[in-house]
Amino acid sequence: MCLAYSAPKATYMGSNLKEKKAPESLAPRLNSLPTNKRLEVERTQLRRILQEFCAESSLNGRLHSFSRLVNWTSSNGKLASVSLRIERVNDFLFLLEADMNLRARFQEAFHAMLGETQAVGLFAEAGLHPRASLWSELARRVVERILPTARADADLSKLVFRLHPDDRHISGFLDWPDELFQRMVRALSPANDPSVWNRQRGDLRQAVVLLGTHVAGVGLSPEFRERCHPSAVEGSPFYRVQRLVGELVRSGSTSEAHGLLESLREETIRCREDLEYMHERMEQAGVSTALEFDMFTIERALRRLTCITDVLFSEGVHSCQAVKKLLDDVLRARFEDLSLSALVRENAGLLARKIVERTGKTGEHYIANTRNEYWGMWMAALGGGLLTVATAAMKMKITMAGLPPFFEGLLVGTDYAISFLVLQTLGLALATKQPSMTAATYAKIVRTTQGSERWEKLTEFISRITRTQLAAAFGNLLTVTLGGIVFAGLWLYWFSAPFMPVSNSQYVYRTLNPLASGTCFYAALTGVILWISALAGGWVENFATYNRLPDAIADHPLGVRVGFDRMRRVANTFEENISGWSASIVLGYSLGFVPALGHFFGVPLEVRHVTLSTGTLALAATSLGEHWLYRNWFFHTLFGIATIFVLNLGVSFGIASWVALRAYDVPYRDQLRLLKYVMKSFFRSP
Repeated sequence: MCLAYSAPKATYMGSNLKEKKAPESLAPRLNSLPTNKRLEVERTQLRRILQEFCAESSLNGRLHSFSRLVNWTSSNGKLASVSLRIERVNDFLFLLEADMNLRARFQEAFHAMLGETQAVGLFAEAGLHPRASLWSELARRVVERILPTARADADLSKLVFRLHPDDRHISGFLDWPDELFQRMVRALSPANDPSVWNRQRGDLRQAVVLLGTHVAGVGLSPEFRERCHPSAVEGSPFYRVQRLVGELVRSGSTSEAHGLLESLREETIRCREDLEYMHERMEQAGVSTALEFDMFTIERALRRLTCITDVLFSEGVHSCQAVKKLLDDVLRARFEDLSLSALVRENAGLLARKIVERTGKTGEHYIANTRNEYWGMWMAALGGGLLTVATAAMKMKITMAGLPPFFEGLLVGTDYAISFLVLQTLGLALATKQPSMTAATYAKIVRTTQGSERWEKLTEFISRITRTQLAAAFGNLLTVTLGGIVFAGLWLYWFSAPFMPVSNSQYVYRTLNPLASGTCFYAALTGVILWISALAGGWVENFATYNRLPDAIADHPLGVRVGFDRMRRVANTFEENISGWSASIVLGYSLGFVPALGHFFGVPLEVRHVTLSTGTLALAATSLGEHWLYRNWFFHTLFGIATIFVLNLGVSFGIASWVALRAYDVPYRDQLRLLKYVMKSFFRSP
């Protein structure tokens, strides 16, 4: 498995194995040395395994014996520490270095085994499997775990998975010190035989050709050409990568190869620039998980190309590092090809990217960047609060009618949906609805910045969202409270009866008391619903954009009768509002049906939205008249309203932020640093 690494000339140790000592850097066992008897038994077992390996004459027999050898170095398959595995490998190397005859026989058998195997598929295909649906791929991996496919013995992938069935073995192998790795190479390389690794070098060259073809095949597909920088096919960096790797494989001199390598590095940089450009274009052209998967595979293929060319054309210590880096990439990719958890993570990551790449256009206008936009949000929030008075009043009348749960949920959901659609049409704002729609902007900062610049931009972004949300919340609460009081007062004046019976008003007080009800849980649940509605809005808008539905509407044959200018205006209206319309409908019916769903399953489920709850509280307090304090519970309800606001906002934006960070694999350490930086900035300048 040492591939194309050219080891320095071997310096062999003496023949007395017991008297040899490992270098200090490789002997972390001074305090935990096993008994002499146990040590002797283990060495006897190791020698027997090596002799059996050398005695095998068939490829299958050698593969089986070699698997036993690797199993011995990992403490017979037990979950051993890295230091213990290194200790075992050290014993194995001592034995070969001490017994020249055994070493020569082992080298002959080892290279006979490698000579009968093909490594092209392993290095060109591991981790680059074709796209399949989640369920079909999941079924394939489950079946392969139970009953592995009949892969030919000559396929090196079979041996790799047999030697490294899970990531524990991979991590142990890759944590070897460079000195130990170099000793392993010397032990596996026959002296004075520079051609010993030629078969593997040839396989690596063929793998380079296949990888270049893969990059060109995906990068020149219609979906990519439509979204990349405009260029002729022969000018595409994906095509040029394929051409350069072909020339590199055929190169006859070192100077020519290094010139081609430099050109190949430049083209891989251009490929990555095109991938970045595609990310930016997704807001206009739409995105699919299949497209995200293809971009991911091209990035992995480019990384594999770099690893292999480093192995083929680097020397000395750099060659050692290059081989380890290549093995790291290939072994992990091969493990992920059969891992169920890796499949779930991969698809979750693709879905997360699809979410955050697309909702930026939906949520960007919900962030006030200037003073005029800030005051505009205030005005929109004031109007939204007035409209919510009617929404809350209608909702209370429906719930007091005693309808069956399904019809109650349907009518309440319709009430909410119509209200939110009117909000969208009139350009009004509803507090806490916006943060869950700003994940793409958040993700763009994460993806395009690093270090202190990232922290500063994210802190400013979060502060702008907070200011905008406070304006939306205060505007909503101000007008929904005043509007609710005026509405309930007029109702009492016109009908000579309070809008809500005393029992219902008292019930509202109890349900908004966070210390005597499930308000906190319900408010958090509402935050999840807010995020789901934003997700639905982004998904529908992405579907319309990716399939070019606005263009289809504008070019519809109906334009011959009604006029193509009118159809273009309809298309523009559809494009501008489809996300808001779909998000409003999903949010309305989700809020309406959650209590009915809880009733169906016998689970007490409710929703608590800050603006709607405040409107309901204003109606209940006014209906109680001079008893509006209701045993001072009114103050508890104010605390409940504040709690609802924090949870609505925090949960919806928290989930959106987590998805954005998950989409771009931001380490947890960086996430904690970000949270710490934001908190410091807040206390420094609230």
